[in-house]
Amino acid sequence: MKIVLILMLTSLLTVSCAKKQIHQGNVLNEDSIWIIQEGDTRFAIEKEMGAPAITDKEHPYRALYIEYVDDRETDERYTRGVEITYDSEWRAKAIRRFGFE
Repeated sequence: MKIVLILMLTSLLTVSCAKKQIHQGNVLNEDSIWIIQEGDTRFAIEKEMGAPAITDKEHPYRALYIEYVDDRETDERYTRGVEITYDSEWRAKAIRRFGFE
């Protein structure tokens, strides 16, 4: 009985201390971010990329797709994203990609 209890506690502690990757924001696929181009409609971009993580009522023609990753196994942390500015016809007039080096 004591051995079973010790094994259960050991496995519980091992599972609770496991290092996991923390991911927040959009999941950005590197293929998708290079498919979208200036002149694409908002509908086509959202079909490819999904809904943006950040929209701002004061800047309605701007959309920000952003991804924060904290990988605790490798101690790697990075932020990357795509900022899209639309014209009044909802076509991408500027696309800025960052963090994909």
